[in-house]
Amino acid sequence: MRRSLATAAQIFPVFLALADPCAAGEAPSGFNFCAPPLRPPCIDAPVANDACDAEVQAFIKTVFRYRECLEKETQRAVREANDVLEAWKCRTGALTCR
Repeated sequence: MRRSLATAAQIFPVFLALADPCAAGEAPSGFNFCAPPLRPPCIDAPVANDACDAEVQAFIKTVFRYRECLEKETQRAVREANDVLEAWKCRTGALTCR
């Protein structure tokens, strides 16, 4: 059972990288979920250092992708808020628009 869990733990970060919508580019609108990285299971279980080293390295890469995704999503949300404010100001006459 432990071997299958370790295999799943090694595959999961790769799956997240492939499934991450932020990694593929920004969506024109809407929220993109940035999946937080999962702590490597080997940290809390007695396993060989070599196996755990690979999991830790994959985890670190996932953390950097997660941070990039959060930054992109934050920028997208700010642009969306600015667009909404501009549209509202145009609608209310507070801003002269075409």
